[in-house]
Amino acid sequence: MPVMNICENVLQVGANDPDRVLFDSLMPTPHGTTYNAYLVIGKEKTALIDAVDPAKKSTLLRNLKETGIKKIDYLINLHTEQDHSGSNPDVLRRFPMAQIVGSAKIQEMLHTHLHIEPEKVKVVEEGDSLDLGGRTLKFTMIPFAHWPDNMMVHLVEENILFSSDLFGSHFSTDKAFSTASSEQRYTAKTYYAEIMMPFSQKIASYTKRVREMGPRMIAPAHGPVWYDPDMILRRYERWTSKGVKKMVTIPYISMHDSTRVMVERLAIKLSQKGLSIICRDLGHELDSLTVETGHFITDLVDAAAMVFATPTVLTGPHPNIAYAAMIANAIRPQTRFMGVVGSYGWSSQAVKTLDLLTPNLKAQRLEPVQAKGLPTEDDLKRLDVFADDLADKIIRLPDLIS
Repeated sequence: MPVMNICENVLQVGANDPDRVLFDSLMPTPHGTTYNAYLVIGKEKTALIDAVDPAKKSTLLRNLKETGIKKIDYLINLHTEQDHSGSNPDVLRRFPMAQIVGSAKIQEMLHTHLHIEPEKVKVVEEGDSLDLGGRTLKFTMIPFAHWPDNMMVHLVEENILFSSDLFGSHFSTDKAFSTASSEQRYTAKTYYAEIMMPFSQKIASYTKRVREMGPRMIAPAHGPVWYDPDMILRRYERWTSKGVKKMVTIPYISMHDSTRVMVERLAIKLSQKGLSIICRDLGHELDSLTVETGHFITDLVDAAAMVFATPTVLTGPHPNIAYAAMIANAIRPQTRFMGVVGSYGWSSQAVKTLDLLTPNLKAQRLEPVQAKGLPTEDDLKRLDVFADDLADKIIRLPDLIS
């Protein structure tokens, strides 16, 4: 990533990572990502907002050299995770006069994760500010906008909000600002699904607060700068609402086609009721578990229902379905209904196990449909009743979003 002007004396000096295909060893990133670092130059002092992932430290240091600056007064860490702070030691070796700035929680976590001594961190609190000389940086705490340490900083005079992970996207680009492309919008949604959805109530309150602040631009820690904040704020307001769409997501796997027969029948019957159906095969290709589970996570931002479709393996659900269920449990979606369908050879505890794996899900549990072996006509009729009941429940929801 080259040095890019955000506005006069505010520069993006971070790094692209177009080849990164997986984030947190969990979420597919088909468009790569960026590690954003912003240089704010005042009349008297200079601040670097965030560093970059250690793998891209050479890019950051090269960009800083290209700017021609000789001194950094403040290295502001908005969040401790290593993709934002891991190259701190390298920045400090180049600019030993720089003072690390962060919240008390950041101070604590920098010591935990990077062994940076607490006395090296200048602690700021809610509403504190730094004067760079004609440029004022004002701090706002947003705990659990991913980690308990996240904070934002507002460049008052230019009305730019540096939002840390909040409002980010995994989208590698050599352009400073967002576009209206469907790819960028979708990566913002997938990012929200994995990183922000587990804390949706807090994120809703932070989104409201940012809306009230009325920033001219939002500069997140990943992805392009939102030159029109309404583009991302409207989406966050939608994603954090209680509303859901007439959509059912079905993560499934089938070993001998018995479960596949049930999935195909269920999908057709639900479609005939006017619902949108997304089937995610978690075992079709070698990387299906990772890729399709990533898509399933994103489905849960909108889906009214999830139906786990699984064969029985050693009396329990297939491990791939158990994995998807554990992730759904962790991200706590607004999804209203949860069902289980599938087949078994001689006995099954799959439904019981999936219930145990999903204690955080507030979704209403539907009566499961399990078939012994290849589904019979009676089994398929039970599946039709399941489909009718689920469709009726979804259509009667009071807060459906078109």
